[in-house]
Amino acid sequence: MGSRIACSVKDRLRPRLLNSSKYLFSDLDVDVRLHLNESPYSPPEFVINYVVGVLRQGNRYDAKLFNRFRELLADYVGVDISNVYPYLGGDGALRAIFYDLTEVGDKVTFVRPTYSMYDIFASIRGLHKNEVKLFECGDWWCLDLSELINKASNSYLVVIDDPNNPTGSPLLKARRESIARLAENVSGFLVIDETYYEFSKYTAAPLINEFPNIIVVRTLSKAFSLAGFRLGYIVGNHEVIEALSKAYTPFDIPAPSLAAGIAALENRDYFAKIVNELISNRDYLLNGLRNLGIKAYNSLTNFILIKDSRRIKELLLTYGIAIKDLGNSYYRISVGSRDECNKVLDVLRDVI
Repeated sequence: MGSRIACSVKDRLRPRLLNSSKYLFSDLDVDVRLHLNESPYSPPEFVINYVVGVLRQGNRYDAKLFNRFRELLADYVGVDISNVYPYLGGDGALRAIFYDLTEVGDKVTFVRPTYSMYDIFASIRGLHKNEVKLFECGDWWCLDLSELINKASNSYLVVIDDPNNPTGSPLLKARRESIARLAENVSGFLVIDETYYEFSKYTAAPLINEFPNIIVVRTLSKAFSLAGFRLGYIVGNHEVIEALSKAYTPFDIPAPSLAAGIAALENRDYFAKIVNELISNRDYLLNGLRNLGIKAYNSLTNFILIKDSRRIKELLLTYGIAIKDLGNSYYRISVGSRDECNKVLDVLRDVI
């Protein structure tokens, strides 16, 4: 009996789940990690100390931590607390949007190239996908807004990462006119993923009440050096937030992560220094790559997209440096510390 049940389990799984791709990841044991867009800087001591204090109360549920974190997020964004809700990382926020707002068969529109999880969530959820391809325009990548608006008209979701990953280019740039046209055309919701907001300095968050079907997604992973704590959040109209929060509790995010977020947002001057340093390092790395004759695109993020026909990833990996291979001669290099940037440039100068 047991073997017959085991043999039939695959037949019981939904085809959309079986046929979906998954996030491809294999970590690398290297000295210089420039493949995951992480911050090269550890969380400051005041964050660690606060987390340690909370760990001592790990036997208790504590909704006060969640509520305090939510209050601080609202203050940081400049909205009412009813307009924000925390999740387990930016991925957790996106997962909630894809899974809780859509029905099987709905249409979703996003650009190409883009963050891989949009495609994965859409496939697992059984959504029909529309794509708008970005195109190179000098040292940037550009979007045909008219095409996007046209495809939005028969889509329930439009999901745009702005700035875009992996190109580093601005797409909507929080322009009210562009966002208004998309929000008015989409049959459901316009989702703007602002993972790199702290580097781009522009945001659509002030428009959430004027256009209540806009949802903004953000994270504390990059600028706040908290990737391992998995802290993300959405910003939206209070009715959207109320609906999306129904499947979650104040205890879903582990207490140590909430503690890290609280300490970071209560002392957020430190992240501005990190951002400024990474922007300086980004420009330094960008100029260095170009001086070596490598095609490197402008970026408003903490990474740089390059195009080179040589086996750049393998060359750098030989020297203990990991970058992201995107295929078709494109590579994404996270911006590290100044020393890490120099290691990349020194290796490429020697081998190229």
